[in-house]
Amino acid sequence: MELSRRIFNDIKGEQRKQKAVAIALCLKYKVGRDSSIHNYNPNKIHNLIGISPNTFKAYLPLMVEMGLVHFDGKNNEHLVVCSLHSKRKSRNIDIHRFSFKSFKAVYNSLRAFIMLLIQRRKDFIKRTLQLANNPYPGDDCKKARKKVRCLVRQGILRKTIWDEKGVSYRKIANEIGCCIRTAQEVVKYAIKQRWCRKTTHFDYYYMKGVNYREVYGYTFTTQNYGFLINANTYSISNGIKKCLL
Repeated sequence: MELSRRIFNDIKGEQRKQKAVAIALCLKYKVGRDSSIHNYNPNKIHNLIGISPNTFKAYLPLMVEMGLVHFDGKNNEHLVVCSLHSKRKSRNIDIHRFSFKSFKAVYNSLRAFIMLLIQRRKDFIKRTLQLANNPYPGDDCKKARKKVRCLVRQGILRKTIWDEKGVSYRKIANEIGCCIRTAQEVVKYAIKQRWCRKTTHFDYYYMKGVNYREVYGYTFTTQNYGFLINANTYSISNGIKKCLL
């Protein structure tokens, strides 16, 4: 199964839209190629994917507005899940690694992929800068330098030298549209699925006798050290890299 990049871009920072897409994906997975639920009603949807009838009724108008579903039949008695992918393969993201065990699993998978796409963009920029500044023999550095200039014009890049700062939980939270605590849970889910690995970065300084006191500019202190916790970096698994291309 594939999901268009346009949909991924549209649901950034919008939890209600993310849930609407997750419902559509669950329905698509359950009904298969036919994509139709004949003589649908909220209870029938509940039996199919497990969400409560009231939840479905609350999200149905948004799903119609987003073009995820439409009605068919003389009296609109059939619910049809629209195509969720683009005809051009390059404009889609492969989501066959999603967990379709439940609505919650699909929703968590969707949010985790939003987080992974942040890292994928960083990896792309890092690779492009490396090609532009320190190409290996045979690399197309002209194309990479042209891409760097384009990224600078668009305001995506400010520097043309790579500076690894990791991905903060605040950045992930903003992209998903949730609190930092939820962003941490999303990262844990992605790691549990073995879609990525997390590397924690920190600096520490000897501060004799600080004795766990709060010190401005430091994340926390111990008896004799002050610690600065920096943003984590993530390594995406090879299988997921192919999905995000």
